[in-house]
Amino acid sequence: MGAARDLITRMNHELATDYLYGEARGKMFGVLVCRTIEGKTEILKAFSGQYNGQWEMKGWVPPLFDVQDFKDLNDPVEKEIKALGKEAAEIPSGKSCRETILLKRKQLSRQLMKDIHALYRLNNFKGEQCSLFDFFPQDRGIPTGTGDCCAPKLLNYAAIHNLKPLGLVEFYWGKTNKSASKHEGQFYLACENKCGPILGFLLCGSQTD
Repeated sequence: MGAARDLITRMNHELATDYLYGEARGKMFGVLVCRTIEGKTEILKAFSGQYNGQWEMKGWVPPLFDVQDFKDLNDPVEKEIKALGKEAAEIPSGKSCRETILLKRKQLSRQLMKDIHALYRLNNFKGEQCSLFDFFPQDRGIPTGTGDCCAPKLLNYAAIHNLKPLGLVEFYWGKTNKSASKHEGQFYLACENKCGPILGFLLCGSQTD
């Protein structure tokens, strides 16, 4: 009983809405109404990015990558990047060795982002699969956070599980974001720069009965 109580307490803490009113501010949420192959209605829900430091929460659709693969890739490199930043901070500005360290840190960060983007897999309703690199010119790069919004998560999950999408809505909840472009209780369209290039592919085949 003690272990179960501890688990419930931890889950309640992870899902607490207090998180949305702190320094992290609010977050976008999405709901997708689907129809199963048996004709039943199923409702999916998602949060953008991470929720309180977690990529996965029970009852919510997962990200477009394997979380363990992400951790195996990200954690050791992120640790090295932080160590380089700390090392550079201890060296006076203008020193060549400091610039060398900062350059190495920048290169590691860029390569890590490319490697992380390579983990993403997008699936549509025709049974096709693509990576993020198929939708963005290599000379421009992929915007940070692409594939982490609610709509891509929801549609990708529905496609994999043979669920026909009927209606999708995305809304913001919590403290207004720093740019004041998102307000609690308001509904928003999918973003153009990140979701726009991939939503067409994700929806492909969704209208086929």
